[in-house]
Amino acid sequence: MMGMMGEMMGRPRKEFYPSLMEMPALSAERRRELESQARARIGAEIDGMANAEMALRHALASGKAIEADLASRQIREALNQVQSGVIVLRSLEEGKSPQQIAQNWFKSQMNLSQSERPSSDGVLGVSWFHVITMGLLAIVSFGMLAVYAVRMRRANALVDRLTRSPVAASGSMPAPVIPTADAPRAKATVAAAPAAGAAARIQETIAPAAATSAGGEPTKGRGLWKGKLKVCAIFNETPSSRTFRLQNPQGGAIPFEFLPGQFLTYSAQIDAKTVRRSYTIASSAAQTAYVETTIKREDGGVFSEYMHDEIKEGDLLDVMAPSGAFTFTGKEADSVVLIGGGVGITPLMAAIRYLFDISWPGEVYLVYGAQTTEQFIFRDELEYLQRRMNNLHVAATMARAAGTTWMGSEGQITAEFLARSVPDLSKRRVHLCGPPGMMQALKKTLVELGVPPEQVKSEAFGPALGAVPPPGRTVIESGESEIKGGTPSIGPATASIRFAKSGKAAPLPPDKSVLEVAESIGVSIDYSCRAGTCGICKTHLIEGSVTMEVQDALTEEDKAGGMILACQAKSVGNLVVEA
Repeated sequence: MMGMMGEMMGRPRKEFYPSLMEMPALSAERRRELESQARARIGAEIDGMANAEMALRHALASGKAIEADLASRQIREALNQVQSGVIVLRSLEEGKSPQQIAQNWFKSQMNLSQSERPSSDGVLGVSWFHVITMGLLAIVSFGMLAVYAVRMRRANALVDRLTRSPVAASGSMPAPVIPTADAPRAKATVAAAPAAGAAARIQETIAPAAATSAGGEPTKGRGLWKGKLKVCAIFNETPSSRTFRLQNPQGGAIPFEFLPGQFLTYSAQIDAKTVRRSYTIASSAAQTAYVETTIKREDGGVFSEYMHDEIKEGDLLDVMAPSGAFTFTGKEADSVVLIGGGVGITPLMAAIRYLFDISWPGEVYLVYGAQTTEQFIFRDELEYLQRRMNNLHVAATMARAAGTTWMGSEGQITAEFLARSVPDLSKRRVHLCGPPGMMQALKKTLVELGVPPEQVKSEAFGPALGAVPPPGRTVIESGESEIKGGTPSIGPATASIRFAKSGKAAPLPPDKSVLEVAESIGVSIDYSCRAGTCGICKTHLIEGSVTMEVQDALTEEDKAGGMILACQAKSVGNLVVEA
């Protein structure tokens, strides 16, 4: 019986059918043994389906079609095995003989109804209905093969003509390279040769276009996608923070893929002006039914106030996605430390949710600081996830906790707090996200604790700190990059900026970026994140020098050629830029 069950429920199914057909009647003991083994096999295959489903979600989120296909095949195979086991259980419950059990199992493999019986009419015991059906299917299959062959001949002929065309022969139109989130991020200051800058701008123009079909319908892909998403739910996280859940208006999966830590860029007409703002995706990249962003209402924040006051469930939003390289998928290191402040927790939460969904085995340390317990975003969910993830460790501190029931740490995130919260900190990868002031302080703290700078990945939330560079800051001048010692002399309170292509000029206050001044006088400079990470606002600095608080989107070639990020560039002297 044990050998027979191994044949029945295992992979070599061909020997199972004749084995049952030759067996005598089953005793009660053998029926119980057969039922027990069938249930065990069903349980094992259900576990296999769960693992394959998780692998499928991971593959889809990572954009790996081959792995997704393999996982879907594993799910299908496991489901077939479960069905075979269920057929055996049903036959045993109905008191069937070994021969009848074998017939029912065989019908399940052939997708035959349990009520059907082999007929003596027809050919080789197969009914005439099935003979005729198989004949028609064979005819249709041959017809489809013939059509396919004709189409392939026509396609090959078209390819031959294209490869012999003058454009293809000359090689004057190379295929565009679409930048992805996997591209390396630069760490220093200033920018690419004019030719390299032109190529970068061409790529930026192509990427969004490639993600939209000829009819304007959004398409799925890894480039910058543009389209509309519907607000299907709004959740209050704190008194000043809300989560907006977005879905595909046409139903089905969201029409783009993203990585944990990337962001969406919203645009809307506010007071007769087009306003764009970027917000990090907070939901898991393994979740394809919706995408979420958590937005804090900022005092004087035009777009955040618009989202909180005007947007309601059912509204459509103009969205561009995905962007950003502040990502963690679990493949970059075998453990990670996520340090956040305020609403800077959103990309970190996206990583935690994703790592939970894919059952990542590495250690995850979240170190979080908030002003008060009332502003502790995702607190309830983090407590839930800690109960479900043995590898998640959360350490939080509140700047002010007087008069509350908070029993945790109080004050800022300090070196002592970090060392106490994360063992072997210097050996782990660190992701740091929060307000610029917090970021600068913690970067110095991490160095003091022995964390190599190359292990620290950061993304700032909030405006740059100012135009005048502190001692040792990089000053970017047209055509070159140099480090100035000490604090540069401060120029006049208001300089001027001239935009070479548009022929417009305007005063340049030291606290305003090139992008802000351009917007105020109607000079078009495309942008997305306004945080120095997406690179869409790159422009060439022709004359003058600027400072930039963040320049992650600039490559070494960009810096060598005098490219700047308009959203970050500020100056106390006169400028000429190529916009």
